Amino acid sequence: MLHAVIMAGGSGKRFWPMSRRRTPKQLLTLVGKKTLVQETVERLGGLVPPDRTYVITNEAHVEVLRHHLPDLPERNVVGEPVGRDTAACIALSAAIVSATDPDAVILTLPADHLIRPKQTFQETVRAAAEVARESDALVVFGVKPRTASTGYGYIRAGEKLAELRRIPVFRAKQFQEKPDAATARKYLESGDYYWNSGNFVWRASAILTQLEKHLPETWRAVMEIREAIGTKDEAKVLAREYEKLQRISIDYAVMEKADDVRMIEASYEWDDVGSWGSLENVFTRNKYGNVIIGKHCGIDTTNCIVMGDEHLVATIGVSDLIIVQTRDATLICHKDRAQDVRKLADQLEKEGFDAYL
Repeated sequence: MLHAVIMAGGSGKRFWPMSRRRTPKQLLTLVGKKTLVQETVERLGGLVPPDRTYVITNEAHVEVLRHHLPDLPERNVVGEPVGRDTAACIALSAAIVSATDPDAVILTLPADHLIRPKQTFQETVRAAAEVARESDALVVFGVKPRTASTGYGYIRAGEKLAELRRIPVFRAKQFQEKPDAATARKYLESGDYYWNSGNFVWRASAILTQLEKHLPETWRAVMEIREAIGTKDEAKVLAREYEKLQRISIDYAVMEKADDVRMIEASYEWDDVGSWGSLENVFTRNKYGNVIIGKHCGIDTTNCIVMGDEHLVATIGVSDLIIVQTRDATLICHKDRAQDVRKLADQLEKEGFDAYL
């Protein structure tokens, strides 16, 4: 059967000052009236039922996520005792799902991406699940790039292996880190490179086999955790073993080394909403090139992103800025420095501004 695992453990520091420790990015309402994680679960409607949908999150956010996702069984919202990046999260989820369904096919996806339309996304998942069921392949979703973005990792497509439901499937030839601008332009021009969406489909047994091969200590730890599921020692074993896990991404740990990695072309609209700058991909700009969310009055203000909470934001003679106003903090930065908001959040912690984090 098809299961879904939603990775919701990130802190979303690039969305400070809206994203805080108590309300990380996945709990923000950036588009529409629902939080990003609620939209992610809703996107699965008709594809994966709530009882086969799991959320892996920071231990501190378990209760609030259960409140945001009342249709999911409480047990399906799982707290990581410590943050250990995506390889550990995926290993834990595969162990949990395979404990009750050894033949499970798992859709693994982040909690905070924007994907439209739902129907096209679901059709792509069904095609990827067909690939996974019939092989030991790990399937990654590759998005055809619209621009020469330096904000995403890339996948180089190899030979075309099949076309399922009119959706092409390729051998994943190479994974590339976020490139510089010149390299990104080459990738776009070649037509062989896709954005790495961080969405995956695999059989639980297939990903666990690759983890055993390439990350054996993590595999051994999650096998211990699986053995303890449903026993009185479950929480104690999870806390003890998870502490041992290596902090590493699934791309570095497994995807770049695995025996059979395939890429399915994602033809739907996708954005990882990775920083404030990405809102320009989501919202319509006004005639001055500005994205305005909230109350704003401006003179000679162009190509800005302005997001207000309750207060009016007024600007004169500025361009290419990000301005985000909340109840107790305001961010002003150049759009070219949007990725550095994460560094600013770290700096706030170093300088003792914990009340604003």
